Amino acid sequence: MNFKHVKSPCCGVKSRRFGGRRRQCTKCKKTWSIRPKKRGRPQHRLALNRLDKVFLQNFSLKQLFTKRSQVKLPAYRYRFRQRLEKFLSAPHNPNIPEGWLILIADGIWFRFEGKPWVLYLAALKSCSGRSAVFLKPFLFPGKEGGSKWQIVFSEIPEEIRRRTCALVVDNLNGMQMIARDNNWLLQLCHFHMLIKLKVCRKRIQRKLKGGSIREEIFDLVSYAMRARDPQKLNEALNRLEVLSKGDLATKRIRATIRDFLDCFGYYRTYLDYPNLELPTTTNTMESMWSVLRAMLRHSRAGSNPKSLLMWAEGLIRVKGSLACNS
Repeated sequence: MNFKHVKSPCCGVKSRRFGGRRRQCTKCKKTWSIRPKKRGRPQHRLALNRLDKVFLQNFSLKQLFTKRSQVKLPAYRYRFRQRLEKFLSAPHNPNIPEGWLILIADGIWFRFEGKPWVLYLAALKSCSGRSAVFLKPFLFPGKEGGSKWQIVFSEIPEEIRRRTCALVVDNLNGMQMIARDNNWLLQLCHFHMLIKLKVCRKRIQRKLKGGSIREEIFDLVSYAMRARDPQKLNEALNRLEVLSKGDLATKRIRATIRDFLDCFGYYRTYLDYPNLELPTTTNTMESMWSVLRAMLRHSRAGSNPKSLLMWAEGLIRVKGSLACNS
């Protein structure tokens, strides 16, 4: 190859020889080596299967370190972090399924130095599929809110957002507006609604105010979410309307009933569009959270927001998807 007319990297003009292995810019007189030495401390390669063992097989770094006696445990942890950062620096191209998509989203709460942080997880599921593909996670300080979910959804490519037909989330402020702006159907999570009632069966609830009424409310709400008989559905809704105004239930439970009645139609979207096979809960996110929690506990990671986001993204990239049934 002829390097006679190679331009200088600084000014883009003609360069000339400046010794055996150096060149000089004819304009600014700057010199450089044609074979520069690699700077910094030497890099030690770590096998790719170490990521699989940590993220998929729940090995801790200490367990993997026992087979290596050349370095100390802190150095091995450092090398693993370097390997993980290099793995995350490559572009992430998840295997998004074809056809119409369902977007499932939920936030996971953490606390660092006494302040709340939320890890925002989103996944895409095809209407005919049985697995959800996770997207890049985001971590923001403060409480979970619709404005931060807008930032997360805006990072989804436009082509994928056009193929998305429904959104499955918890009943947060701003979610209805987000679904309306993107022309998405909205399915609210049944689990998050029922967990607010906190009914413990087969146990005497001595410290729970209005225990018997709360069990009746739980049964009515659960039935209203899946009822197909219009007459019995109206009877359940009328009974909930009465309980939301009386003094039989606590103030918080009455507010929960009113919240359910205001958004009642969004809990039954899966019945109005059976061909889409919408999931009624965000339990796929809860499953990912349990996997992430086990991994953080075994590897003793996630002590700060930066570390948590790095390990969460590494887990999502390696694992890729989880089962998600309608």
